[in-house]
Amino acid sequence: MLTRPASTFTELGTKVIEQGLADPKLSEFYEAIQSASHQATPDTLKPYINYLSLCSDKVSETAPPPIFYVGRDSSQRLLFGEQWASPEAGSSPATGLRTPDLDLEKASADAYKSALNLRPYYGYARTLLSLDGETYEIAFERLIVGIRPAPAATYQICAYYGVIQDLQRRL
Repeated sequence: MLTRPASTFTELGTKVIEQGLADPKLSEFYEAIQSASHQATPDTLKPYINYLSLCSDKVSETAPPPIFYVGRDSSQRLLFGEQWASPEAGSSPATGLRTPDLDLEKASADAYKSALNLRPYYGYARTLLSLDGETYEIAFERLIVGIRPAPAATYQICAYYGVIQDLQRRL
């Protein structure tokens, strides 16, 4: 019997996007960001904002940066739910949102570090995820780009565009 690891996080590189092998909408977003030379403007992000999660540039060794915006059609909102993505006023810590699975947080940190070095990260992940006492197996592709919100900005934000390819509850 073949066995496979419980989790796989593989950087595929942006050449895969350029060869037309990524999700079409994700590819369109990548081309728009590349055309903007990492100088994201409201006009650059506007057509994709509903699919994005936006994060600060405060990444650590064990966690990606906190999330400060979750688009209404983003894969994170679809996966973690409306209540997670839009906590009631005052219930969300000032530090931003965190994904509810600590193992997923740890596995994602390096991709954000890459994006914050102005090297877009495109990869594939398959992993187990714990949500509300249930275990799911999820497969997804993701593009993370670090962008400066204005040419003179001294900070960056990360834009995360994820596409869930498969999601199944484990029994």
